[in-house]
Amino acid sequence: MMKSDPNGPTFLFDDLPLQWQMTRCEKFGLASLLQAAQPEVAIEIGTYKGGSLQLISVHSTKTYSIDISPVPRETLSDHFRNVELLTGESNLLVPEVLKKITGRGEDLGFVLIDGDHSTEGVRSDIEALLHHEPTTPVYVVIHDSFHPPCRKGILDASWQECPFVHYVEVDFIPGVYHFHAFDTASPKSMYGGLAVALMRPEQRSEDLIVHQTQAGLFETVLKHSCHVESRGVRDLLRRVETKLFSWARRGFCAPTPR
Repeated sequence: MMKSDPNGPTFLFDDLPLQWQMTRCEKFGLASLLQAAQPEVAIEIGTYKGGSLQLISVHSTKTYSIDISPVPRETLSDHFRNVELLTGESNLLVPEVLKKITGRGEDLGFVLIDGDHSTEGVRSDIEALLHHEPTTPVYVVIHDSFHPPCRKGILDASWQECPFVHYVEVDFIPGVYHFHAFDTASPKSMYGGLAVALMRPEQRSEDLIVHQTQAGLFETVLKHSCHVESRGVRDLLRRVETKLFSWARRGFCAPTPR
């Protein structure tokens, strides 16, 4: 008898051998974005067991995969011919990799941020990337945008200060609520979700909007989650509630996708 969980079956990626901690929707979304990008060079922050890397490497000519643990380099080096597995802190390695890409005249086209899930870690990874001046469209995907500390890091990042960022959507793919413990997720925890940003070589001419099309869903679920007692999450909840109250006073509803 077939079994179902948030991650599978997908009926498309189930034969990939390496463990992949993404939901069905996230896998489909990541694959579609990679097909659209077809990057010459890609960067992955957070290798873990190589789940998402096994798809990124297929669509890119060259991939730099960064993890703070030496285990991925020790266990995955024979799996990928076009991947350079780097070990160390991403806030130090990402600037080095970007400098190398620019110096070689290569085109960065895709980035997956899925490493340090703390608020500061996510913000730091994003802002390291925002110093890059793109030569071709760059799709930036941030995993676990439904996880409260990650979400706060995304919202705290200085997107506005980078003139090459043209689009940010925190809820490009919504996340999930784990009522029961699942894999590495605790009971009543919020994980998953893909945030997507698009950088372009030309500078934008208008103010940037950081979209949260599922802000109402996030607020509702957060109130019943194990994260609600966190000080940072309470601050985020107040920010979301203030925004929703502002919309209500103006007679607007929080935007929802059609």
